[in-house]
Amino acid sequence: MAGCWSLFAGLLLIHSTTTFKLVCHFSNWSQYTTGLGKFIVENIDPFLCTHVVYDFAVINHDNQLTENEWAEESVYQELAGLKNKNSELKTMLSVRELSTNDPQFSEMVSSAASRQTFVQSAVTFLRAHEFDGLDLDWGHPGNNKHKFTQLFKDLQQAFENESIGTERPRLMLSASLTPKTDVISLEHYEVTELIKIVDFISVKTFDLGGGTVTAHHSPLFGSNKANIDFITQNLLDQEIPAQKLLLGFPAYARSYTLSTQVSSPGAPVSGLAYPGPFTQEMGFWSHYETCAFLHGASANWIDKQYVPYAVKNNQWVGFDNQQSYGAKVTYLMTQHLGGAAVWSLNLDDFTGHFCGQGKYPLISQLKAELSRESNNTSTVEPQNPKTTSSPHSFISPAKDSSSGMVDPSCINNITVVHPDPSLCMDKADGSYQSKQDPPLTYVCTQGKPYVTECPTVHSRSNAASSGGLLLNLLLPSILYGCYMYR
Repeated sequence: MAGCWSLFAGLLLIHSTTTFKLVCHFSNWSQYTTGLGKFIVENIDPFLCTHVVYDFAVINHDNQLTENEWAEESVYQELAGLKNKNSELKTMLSVRELSTNDPQFSEMVSSAASRQTFVQSAVTFLRAHEFDGLDLDWGHPGNNKHKFTQLFKDLQQAFENESIGTERPRLMLSASLTPKTDVISLEHYEVTELIKIVDFISVKTFDLGGGTVTAHHSPLFGSNKANIDFITQNLLDQEIPAQKLLLGFPAYARSYTLSTQVSSPGAPVSGLAYPGPFTQEMGFWSHYETCAFLHGASANWIDKQYVPYAVKNNQWVGFDNQQSYGAKVTYLMTQHLGGAAVWSLNLDDFTGHFCGQGKYPLISQLKAELSRESNNTSTVEPQNPKTTSSPHSFISPAKDSSSGMVDPSCINNITVVHPDPSLCMDKADGSYQSKQDPPLTYVCTQGKPYVTECPTVHSRSNAASSGGLLLNLLLPSILYGCYMYR
């Protein structure tokens, strides 16, 4: 079995297209973020992800698929234009309810007639705006879960009929599933039926912690059920094809205000942390806002959960970095999952102004990890999907920081431009390895070679010193000053 896995790993592509899906969402509200946080279609690298999903369309009171805002047709047109630059890119439209007080999904799925109205409008709408597929994101169908499954069946049949009739590629169909945070389960969906219908399922393995104490919202492992491994194993125990499951990756952090001097995980809190200067939401920070906070903060690594957190004064934040992303990618490989889904493009450091790691430091790392060459992935042995993995048996990413590979002992690896531009001459975006000894692993992005390294190696269990890692990067003073206002 190990030999088969090594062979499979050897077939992983090392250029812009990978055998894994990298599905990247971005939200319609991101265009209204102020200053450097403003995100528009022009900010999207068409070679970064395999699929780009626009969040979100809605269902109107006539049970038809429609845009959320009146001016979004221009956004749809710009999205379609990305495929002129990368013909392999797929664009999709996600639909969800505006709020629990406006039960659009419940009303639409209530009868066969209303479902058919939605289905026919969906085909027309998607084709008119040149989308390649539809993603349904209904957080908690509850008693309507059977009707929700029937909606997928109706859509699948309509997509197939339209494809045959027009001789165009069939529209894709996917689901974004949200675990119930009270019990951390997906029992409010008919997953075993949905998986037969859809092209893939993106599982939102984040926002799992929170409450009256500090907790990371997307830990890989944990002593309770609120972790990625528990949710994944719960799904795989249902004997569904793992290749259709995508692991959810948050590009944002959850933050709290401490109520005592205790700052370790599980420390009591008085409430959510103050808003970031751009996202303007209590307890919710984009990755680029987190980077600004890390300047002068005490960063720590939670060994058993494979995720970091940081503390400054009375503010506590659980976030993801390149190291935790690398650990999660290794995990999804051991479980034979089909790839990753990211929420969202506009929350990573898409301008490269904040983290000092180039544009899209998290998602670029994710792409590089999914595109690793065989000698970087062959060390990952498959595990029985019926057996829950533990932090003690988990295989970490490669440790050779000098070769440009991810160093898991580093709290925050730094991605920098390699001084030799010839490394990426005439090469497509993707991961490569030189023939030197020891070999240099690097990533080409828009003709520039990037290597990932740890300037100062720190123990996972100890706080990072103020002189190392990302904490010592020189951030523009205006950004830091703006961020630290109260």
